[in-house]
Amino acid sequence: MEEYAMNTIGIDRSLDRARIKKLLAIGLFASILTGIGDFLLGYAENAAGHTLAASVMASAPNLTDGQMIAGSLCGLFGIFLEGLACFAVYRLMADAAPRYAHLYRSGIFGYIWLAPVGCHMNMGILNLAYKYLLQADAALAAKAADLFFYGFSVPLYLLLIVFWLPMMIVQFLAFSRKLTPYPKNARWFCVPVGAIPALALCVLLGPDTALGAGIGTMFLSFGNAFMFGGLLAALPDAKRFEAFESALHQPNSSSGHFASSVGE
Repeated sequence: MEEYAMNTIGIDRSLDRARIKKLLAIGLFASILTGIGDFLLGYAENAAGHTLAASVMASAPNLTDGQMIAGSLCGLFGIFLEGLACFAVYRLMADAAPRYAHLYRSGIFGYIWLAPVGCHMNMGILNLAYKYLLQADAALAAKAADLFFYGFSVPLYLLLIVFWLPMMIVQFLAFSRKLTPYPKNARWFCVPVGAIPALALCVLLGPDTALGAGIGTMFLSFGNAFMFGGLLAALPDAKRFEAFESALHQPNSSSGHFASSVGE
């Protein structure tokens, strides 16, 4: 076990199987809710855009107001719950890999801070504003879209990536190095792997079609649902959790000792 003193800042890091299971279930529900919101924001025929910002909002003129409002709200609550549910993964690695857990926890804070309002809901607001500005003055709509997209959306997305990408990396490493009670192959239950089929389906259906655009918009929700659903389905039994904890608290314990004790 790594010798590293991590400030828990009042967050429970115990390897509690029941709570981890509950958090994973919440994460799966939240991913579905967010996916519904993403789909609502994307499900419309795309109009041609002359700039990158206009292309991002290409479906806005064909979206109803109800779609944009409902899609934004579903994502707002769903993404917030996804962030909280990520503490299941944090708990899985906190005892055996506190350095990884510390980095992962920092990523969760960034995700909760930026993703629900800053990255998801602001796109709903931007689409709604762009739709009505386009009806009044196309040139003004294009200028406003560029200013908002490059001035607000792009910096927020880049900052979110700074928090999110390390989460994905340390999660993959922790599972690969058997620093959780899961078998090693559970490392593939991660967001990037789960997002690939959605992107492929979007390309196959055509990103300019309503269905293709809707599915393409929800590719990260596919990834999150795959991660939470996969980890929930593959959740080890209580005996394996106990064996993992027991191995960690033995003198000179290591994840390799645990792996050999359970026959991996």
